[in-house]
Amino acid sequence: MIINLWLFLSIAAVLITILVISSTMIINKRKLKEIELEALKAKNSDLNTVIEKVVARHVKYQNDRIETLEAIVTDRKYQLNENLHNLR
Repeated sequence: MIINLWLFLSIAAVLITILVISSTMIINKRKLKEIELEALKAKNSDLNTVIEKVVARHVKYQNDRIETLEAIVTDRKYQLNENLHNLR
């Protein structure tokens, strides 16, 4: 009877240890996935910021070009040269 009690306690101790280790591993994997998700969210946010900056810089460049072209086209010398060219 005593041997059966010790055998039961030994098996119970092993099973409890396996259960604790398994639950700890599952909890740690879940936490790791949450950390990875937060890192991906932060990276995505950084990418959006970079894209917005690049787009803003490109729009500013295009606006500057348009202003320059408008200045050239509305210049009286340009119009005079076009009129002379058309007369030839």
